[in-house]
Formats: sequence, C-alpha cells, structure tokens
Amino acid sequence: MSARTLSFRRLLAAPGREAAVRDAVVEVQGGRVRSVAGGAAGADTGAAEDLLAMPAMVNAHDHGYGLRPLALGGADDALECWIASLTGRPSIDAELEAAVAFGRMALSGIGATVHCHNSLAAERLADEAAGGARAAADVGLRVAFSCPILDRNAFAYGDQRALLPDLDPVDRTRLTAAMARTGPASHLVDQVEGIAAAFESERFRVQYGPIGPQWCEDATLERIARASADHDRRIHMHLLESPRQREWLDFAYPRGIVRHLDDIGFLSPRLTVAHGVQLTEAECALLAEREVTVAVNTSSNLRLRSGVAPVARFIEHGLRFGLGLDGGAHDDDQDYFRDLRLAWRLHNGTGLAPAFPPARLFDAALRDGARVIDGAQDYGTIRAGARADLVALDYAAMGADLLVDNNDEMDVLLTRATAEDIRHLIVDGRDVVRDGRLASLDLGEMEAELMARARSEAPIPPEQPARDRRRREAVRRYYAANRHLSKYSGPRGGK
Repeated sequence: MSARTLSFRRLLAAPGREAAVRDAVVEVQGGRVRSVAGGAAGADTGAAEDLLAMPAMVNAHDHGYGLRPLALGGADDALECWIASLTGRPSIDAELEAAVAFGRMALSGIGATVHCHNSLAAERLADEAAGGARAAADVGLRVAFSCPILDRNAFAYGDQRALLPDLDPVDRTRLTAAMARTGPASHLVDQVEGIAAAFESERFRVQYGPIGPQWCEDATLERIARASADHDRRIHMHLLESPRQREWLDFAYPRGIVRHLDDIGFLSPRLTVAHGVQLTEAECALLAEREVTVAVNTSSNLRLRSGVAPVARFIEHGLRFGLGLDGGAHDDDQDYFRDLRLAWRLHNGTGLAPAFPPARLFDAALRDGARVIDGAQDYGTIRAGARADLVALDYAAMGADLLVDNNDEMDVLLTRATAEDIRHLIVDGRDVVRDGRLASLDLGEMEAELMARARSEAPIPPEQPARDRRRREAVRRYYAANRHLSKYSGPRGGK
C-alpha cells in the first residue's frame, strides 16, 4: 500500500501531555503512522486550512440507536421507568440502523465504538451481526459488537409476578407469556464464538454481552466467564448503573455483587463494566486489582437519574475508565466533544488544582477507551508505528474571534469543540469523513430511508404510547413500594 502524506497546521500528538506541534506532516502507510514531522521540518508543506488534528475519539459504550429513544416515546426518566417505555421498539433492518448510528458517530469524530446490540432474538442475532459488520465496513469505523445475553428479570428486578397487579390486562398477558418462555441463556452464550468465526476482523470485534448481573442467571455468568477465558474474548456488561440496581443486588448478593463476580472468575482484564455509578471504594479497589475497565456515560446517567460516576474514586484507586455516549448524549445528538467537555467539567473538582486534568481526560477518551474495543495497549498518541486513526477539526472556526495569537490549542478545544467542527476523520489510514461529510455514504439519505421504513414496515399502533405510559407508571409504583426487595425476590445468590 502506498504511503499517504497528511498536513496539518496544528497537531496534538499526545493530547493533554504535549503541546501542539505546528506545521505537522504525518505520513501514513498500511493503516499505521510511518512518520511525524513538525516545525521547520513540516513548514514547507503549507497546509491550506487551519486544522487541528489529534487521535480519533473512542466511544466506550453505546447501543447504536439509529431510531433514537425519544422518537419512540422514550422520554428521559428514571432508568427502570425509561426501559419500561421502550418495549415496543420496532424491528427495523439492523444494518441500516447501525449504519445511521455509526455515521452520526463518525461525524462527531469517533473512530471506534462499542456497539451493545439491542436484539434479544437468538434466531436473528447472527444475521444482525452480519449487518452490523457490513455497516461498520461501509462507514469505516472500528466496532466492538457486544452480543446481548439476558435470562432473568426482563421486566423488573425480582419476581416478575409482583409487577402483575399494576399492569393493564394486555401487558399482564404479555408478561405472563414472557415469563413462561424464559429459560437459560446457554444458547445465547454458545452462539457468540460462531458469530465471531463468521464475521470478526481487525476492525470488527465480537464480545460477550451479558446485559447485567441483575439480568443474567448466575449459571449464565459463570458460563460466560469460562468462555471468555477459554477463547480470550472480551466481555462488556452493565454494572451498578442505578440506585434500584444497587438495592436489589445488595439484597440478592449479601456479600456484594462485585465480590461474587470475582468468586466465579468473571473479573479480568478482558472485562468492561459500563456505568459503575454506584461502585463503592472497596469495589473500585477490587476492579482495579483485576484490571477491569469501566465505561463512564456522563450524560446518559444524568438523563436517566442514575447519578454521577465516582470518577475521583476511579482515579484514586487506579481503576481504568473510558468515556461513552450510551446513545444518550446530553443534547441527544451524539456530539462526543460536547459530552467530553461535560465530563471534564463535572469531575474537575473545586480545588485550585484540577482533579481531572486534560492528560487524564484524554487517557480515558483514547487510551482506556481503546482497551474496551479490542484490548489495545498503545492507542492515544500519533507516533511512528501508531494506528492511523486521526480526527481533524476546524481550528480557524473554533478560534475565529481570538485576539491572542498564541492561545493554547487544548484550551480552545476543551472550551469550544463540537461535532460541527469536524472536518476529516481517518481510520486505519482510510477516509471516513472528508470535508465534513461521510466519505462513502450519505447520512441524510440513510436517515430518511430509516424513518420511511419505520413508518411503513413497523408503524407504532395508536394505542402504543398510552400503553407505554401505563407500563412506565406501573414500574414506578413497583419500585416506589420496594417490591423488588419483597419476599418474591426468590433465593439469594453469592453465598
């Protein structure tokens, strides 16, 4: 493959750790950076635009919503109530929806993402994984495809029967039928390696995706732990996202859910746990000791009233963490840089010294985020031998009103950067975004097609919104009455 030369007025080769290099020239070959030069060595290239380049962003946890939840009636609420209002999500072409979601991410400067797939239909998962792989290749992102696994507590934590009195007759019938169908998820676990064998590539990785310990039987988690070790395959799982999860898991596992997971061999460097909002000091210490990574989802946790992840605690214990959008960016727009700025400000403390300095912020956004995707150990700098994954932003637009000539580029980036400033995205040496547009697809056309299919192939029945609201309120009453901690919660685990 022939070499390619890229020229930038400004280059943050190690964001937060080194000042920007001016008049930089980056030579790329075979998906890797071949050389980097700057200053006098790069000045003669004469980059036409005032662009600021840096490593491409990593979205450490997402669900790939082409159809965003609000479009389906999923207004922000407490997590469990929000989930209850989304059970009527239509089944639309998985490849098209993934392509729309990945396209939006690319235009936000994201070069790699975890895709926590939403389907729980085992008979469709292989086909949907194939569609996800094609969408990733068409858009050009690196994708970790997390295969969903669930076999308990589908409607509420605890014995589902305790929820029945609050449901209307239609939902009561549906829940009763669903409970009758619920069984072990061994088939879901076993098909993951087959999916990996069929579709995995350097830029499309397959992971085990137990949705969360409250949603998986202990035997299923044990089976996943063994499979992960046997096949050296990563696991991506939600953990301790909301106060209700903390309450139920403490009730069901008196010795602690994180300790229980450690006892069954689930904790390892191959594991990523998403959210971790409710993690205690001792749990953070144990996760750090086992080299687990957390995916922090700042805006999603605020929107769903889950709280604020204890990032200072993560830093104190040396617990690695990446940053994810969870399909729920603050303005519902998948703007990574806006959410990056929110996380930075929220966790930067009130002292004279920053609690979350840019060096640590970009370690999360880049280095630790890349571990979540494929276990990469060396992402986050633009150096000879590094992956050729770069994003270039319009620095001239960000700094159009600056009266000081020598502003620190990091200050400008963290104060003003948004998706609107993305000019180019390069992944594995290939153009993904060029001049502010997807290089190989038309996002507007894909979005229009997705909406047209949703309206024609899976229209929402007129009575569905009212049913979703009733279900949401039934779940609210269930948790308000603490019925998830009642005698119906069944035998306790983790003994």
